[in-house]
Amino acid sequence: MPGPRAATPPAEPRRPRIAAAERERMIVDAAIGFFAEEGFSGQTRQLAQSIGISHSVLYRHFPGKEELIATVCAEMFERRWREEWTEILRDPAPSLEERLLRFYREAGTLLLSPEWMRIAVMTGLSGAAAPSGLSSLLHDRIIRPIADAIQATCADRPLPRDVAEQRAWALHGRVFYLGARGAIWRGATPRSQDAALAAAIAGFCRGARALTEAEA
Repeated sequence: MPGPRAATPPAEPRRPRIAAAERERMIVDAAIGFFAEEGFSGQTRQLAQSIGISHSVLYRHFPGKEELIATVCAEMFERRWREEWTEILRDPAPSLEERLLRFYREAGTLLLSPEWMRIAVMTGLSGAAAPSGLSSLLHDRIIRPIADAIQATCADRPLPRDVAEQRAWALHGRVFYLGARGAIWRGATPRSQDAALAAAIAGFCRGARALTEAEA
């Protein structure tokens, strides 16, 4: 006489189907952190494993690593930028120092984030600053408006455009280094990044005023 039949194990619940746009968003968000840590040489197979999807699923959304990197750059250098940050620099009411400090405090949530800084450095080193949108972000939305603000404060002593832009780059370099200490060098970070930022901008403005007076 046959023994009792083994109980049929319950079927595993089906995973909810994820919309294509939602899955693509998930891949891009994960790729930002992945490439920031692993570099652009990181393997997409490893990225897919970290997300919990198959390599073939990833490639249905991004047929090649180049397309995925281009999407990551577009996300970081275009889509996440907020135009109201640039408008801060165009407001003539506050002093130059106040405008610069507010701008870098607010835009710094993006520009000084470890992921943004590392991806920006890798993009520049790869020679893709222009096609990725990084060059236009830096020049059109940061350096040019800062140079405009600097020139506006020197209306009684006209400042040549190239000099104003060089000063804007010098300031941005100071600010960039504050973020680089933690995001790239991974050490010697300021006790208070906000205080260090305020000191860097105040020092820049004092120096700019002194230079303008000396050149008058």
